[in-house]
Amino acid sequence: MAMHLKEDPATILVIGGNQSRYPESAKLKRLTPSVDLRFLPSEEGVLATCRSRRPGLLVVDLETVGAPLGLVASVKAADLPVDPIIIMIGDDVTAQQRTQAVEMGVLEVMERPETLVELQIRLLAHLTLRDRLTQAEQRAAERNQRLNEAMELLKAAQRKLVDQSQKTQIEDRRRTSEVVAGAAHELRTPLHAIIGFSELIRDEAHGPHRDPRYREYAVDIHQAATHMLAIVDGTLDLARAEAGVEPLEVREIDIGRTVQDSARMLRQLAEGTGIILDIKVPDVPLHIRTDPEKIRQIVINLASNAIKFTPRGGRVTVEVAGQDDGGAVILVIRDTGIGIADQDLATVMKPFGQVRQPDKPHPKGSGLGLPLTRRFVEMLGGVLDISSVPGKGTIVSVRLPPDVPGATGPQG
Repeated sequence: MAMHLKEDPATILVIGGNQSRYPESAKLKRLTPSVDLRFLPSEEGVLATCRSRRPGLLVVDLETVGAPLGLVASVKAADLPVDPIIIMIGDDVTAQQRTQAVEMGVLEVMERPETLVELQIRLLAHLTLRDRLTQAEQRAAERNQRLNEAMELLKAAQRKLVDQSQKTQIEDRRRTSEVVAGAAHELRTPLHAIIGFSELIRDEAHGPHRDPRYREYAVDIHQAATHMLAIVDGTLDLARAEAGVEPLEVREIDIGRTVQDSARMLRQLAEGTGIILDIKVPDVPLHIRTDPEKIRQIVINLASNAIKFTPRGGRVTVEVAGQDDGGAVILVIRDTGIGIADQDLATVMKPFGQVRQPDKPHPKGSGLGLPLTRRFVEMLGGVLDISSVPGKGTIVSVRLPPDVPGATGPQG
């Protein structure tokens, strides 16, 4: 939809109709200076007037316009600077007229109100709704533009950092992390605004929409912005981990209990998707020194990913077991999901790596969960392995040492 916000008054253009059956233009102008009511006696010159006056609301009077549907088709097909909302008014509107008009994109076909006051209120309500939606869409477009500019700045900054070969690898990583963190902060602000405005439109905070498509558009905007916010957050977490600035808080824990408490958080997700979630931990405490928060993130990332890609009625198992040598422990996530082909394993371990298949829906998620999880495992001195059979399921195993190499921290 073409949008154009003007400083001059918004125009309501009435095609055909007896002016005595509409509010007086001068009186309406005095009461509502921001609105201008204009009349055209016939269909002739409608497109030229739309181009010059850029009306926000086009009113087609069925009593005098001979071919109202043809007029609507002409307006819809024209390349106008502003796409006006179109309504029709008649004294005796038939069901067939109403159906055909709505199918062609007319917002409303109304019986002529009994009073001019009621008609004025309804016309102004249509115009106000359109203006609010137009302004919200323009704000969203401006924020999207700023998001694109921020992403370009981020890419340029990253290229510059790579070119600065005289700096050490640690310095480069820290600078990259700072740039990503700053960009993520700037991205979060407009994303939250987009989410907030879409919620207002979706929830009809300023009154009901006469066209249900506006709510559908708002739901689409809200879902896309929420997904983008999750990508921004995941990118920031991965950048911090890769740069080595993600802090570790190492202490002695019962790995079985920590994994069990973490996996329990996913029971509602599993039940809601019809998945059986099994948690198996040793009967006796199994103590290691590690970061319990990183363990929690590893379990939640891997188990939620397994649930996401397991069909209803499947099973996901989270298991902890000690090793015979008394050293490392192993955490295993098994599922009966769709599986991953051997040639695709390297792809899913890359940031934003997702396997797309032409006969299946677009992959779920952001493509950051597995790379971030592997980085957390490596920070704890562990190793992550994946084995999978398409159509049968996947096994993700995480081997953890009894103590994080080089880590210091409180005992117990």
